Amino acid sequence: MKKIIKQILTIIFVFSISILTYTPQAHASGEGSMAVVEGVIPISISQAKKLMEEGALVFDANVDEVRNEYGYIQNSIHINVENWQKLLPADKNTVMVFYCLNRICYTSSEMALAVMKMGYKNVYVMLEGIEQWIIYGNPVVKASKSPTADKYKYLGSNNWRNSDKVTDYTDVIHRQMMYGDIPSCRDCHGIDVGQDKKMIQEHFASNRDNVNKNCTSCHDDIGTIFMQSAHSKLVNTKENAPMCSDCHSIHLGKETTMINMKKMSDQKCGECHEKEQSMYHHTFHGKAMVLENAGQAISVAACYDCHGTHNIFKIDDNRSTLYAGENRINTCAECHPGGNENFSNFIAHADHTDKENYPLLYYAFVFMTGLVVAVFGFFGLHTFFWSVRLIMTRLKYPEQWKAAKQKAHADKVIIKRFSTLHKWQHFFMAASFLGLAFSGLPQKFYTASWAQSMIDMMGGPIGATVVHHVSAIIMGLVFISHIIEIIVHALKNKDAIRNPQTGKLELSLFWKKLFGPDSLMPRWQDFTDMKNHFLWFFGKGERPQFDRWTYWEKFDYLAVFWGMFIIGLSGLILWFPVFFTKLLPGWMLNLSTIVHSDEALLATGFIFAVHFFNTHFRADRFPMDMVIFSGTLSEEEIKQERKPWYDRLVASGKLEKLKVKNSNFESWSWFAKLVGFAMLITGMVFLFLMIYAFVEAVFF
Repeated sequence: MKKIIKQILTIIFVFSISILTYTPQAHASGEGSMAVVEGVIPISISQAKKLMEEGALVFDANVDEVRNEYGYIQNSIHINVENWQKLLPADKNTVMVFYCLNRICYTSSEMALAVMKMGYKNVYVMLEGIEQWIIYGNPVVKASKSPTADKYKYLGSNNWRNSDKVTDYTDVIHRQMMYGDIPSCRDCHGIDVGQDKKMIQEHFASNRDNVNKNCTSCHDDIGTIFMQSAHSKLVNTKENAPMCSDCHSIHLGKETTMINMKKMSDQKCGECHEKEQSMYHHTFHGKAMVLENAGQAISVAACYDCHGTHNIFKIDDNRSTLYAGENRINTCAECHPGGNENFSNFIAHADHTDKENYPLLYYAFVFMTGLVVAVFGFFGLHTFFWSVRLIMTRLKYPEQWKAAKQKAHADKVIIKRFSTLHKWQHFFMAASFLGLAFSGLPQKFYTASWAQSMIDMMGGPIGATVVHHVSAIIMGLVFISHIIEIIVHALKNKDAIRNPQTGKLELSLFWKKLFGPDSLMPRWQDFTDMKNHFLWFFGKGERPQFDRWTYWEKFDYLAVFWGMFIIGLSGLILWFPVFFTKLLPGWMLNLSTIVHSDEALLATGFIFAVHFFNTHFRADRFPMDMVIFSGTLSEEEIKQERKPWYDRLVASGKLEKLKVKNSNFESWSWFAKLVGFAMLITGMVFLFLMIYAFVEAVFF
């Protein structure tokens, strides 16, 4: 019943799309169809049937799951497999029809185009695929569900007493060959008994000394190359040197197809090269390989894209694709056009914990780790002590606490704290920061159980990269706008550092302003405030009063500057590696990866844990401080926490100028709260995922 409903919905969907996209020209030319790749020739089911009756070869591009569910056209050749090119006929004039699932499936069109580029002239694509073939009442063949039937089909006889130990009797490539010398079971499992006859011997094919001989007896061209490679027994002196079946599974495990080949190759290489695979997974290539779905992983650089396949040589061998110099440059340039020698010297398997071999990366890692631990350690304790002190105060003096809070909120005299520009800058910075966290966290914690689901929400690692880059551009524009604002403000107020007697600009006045009470630069008073704050935490003094900017607000502000330079510069290097390695050595890409990752971790964790508490979650501000949306504070709020600033405003006569007479914030405060809480909740979810990933990595 479910299948019938699914088929009906498919018909309705396809019909609707065809109506919406129909034009006479598109119908005549075949353009405008959903799964048509430019250059291929689409045909209808009736046209395909006519070609089949005339002897056309039919190629099934579906994956095994689809073939098992829907079946396949009789006598069709399953081409969505490894080394599929060997299934093609020798005659370039052969009429060939490709199909896959339906009009939304592009695999058949892409494979047909690849075949046409190989010189085949009569290649067509049956767009409707196997779904419509069935709906129109055409017959299909379904694979046998009986293990016994499969045993007789692929094993050939029932006289092999160990046959029950074999889990898969199919041989992905060989079983589909239709031309030339088609191998049988005996070609691999048999021993020569004379007169061109072979007798099956149960352990013959599993003997390590025989495997490569069996394979190279047919694949002699590949065998010649392989025998010279680093994996050959002639070169590799290790006892368990790899054999063909170590990489090319025949009867065990999931079938290798052109769709999942790269994902499986990563697993295969890692079985022997575990450490190298681990280091590879720390790079963007490796993380993309882990997180990308099989269909898209074909575009990710796998081990063999750099090291080769059967022609793998040691990198100090001038035949190696990674031999320093022209070989390595050309290998990199296949995916990174314009790559130069510096670019090619990127260390793909660098271990930043290896002090002896990678001292620069090691000390960078130690520094960044120390910075992360120091910042989280200090502000973690700061947050804890502050939180405990506020809770104790609230419990001890509930009436006074409530009265002070009500008085601050009821005060109708409001003072301007942030300009409209500042409010917009903060909004776009916060939004872009969440975008960067959303796209960056699953790459940082790529082994976490939630990483795959999170990356899939963005369409995979490449989609996440787009989100990351767009968010970075927005944050960069916010940063640039703030720098311009600082410059414009300095020029407009340059008279503040002009000596009234001489009329000249003086450096001493500049330093006084730069580190004055209205500046966000640190000054000695901040350290005094911090000391008094900690004394209050432990009940050793009165709660301190702060000026216009508190020491933790200044830290937030300066941390953004530090982060923009460190994260921003390293991010640009990783975004445009070919350009920057024209000026910088290749190891700068490795260094940038470490710095970018750890500094981003520090920024993300700090904002979601410490900044959120300082601004919103402390007991006297909970659940959210709206000042960054309204841009104002009540006069009572300033008196309660920022008395020195209030006194300076009164003394200078600036207080009246900062009073807001007609604020319209109340009319749209509901929207500000909606946006604010959405951002807060999102940030807290991200913080939870970070903590969960850490716990998962350490304890599970």
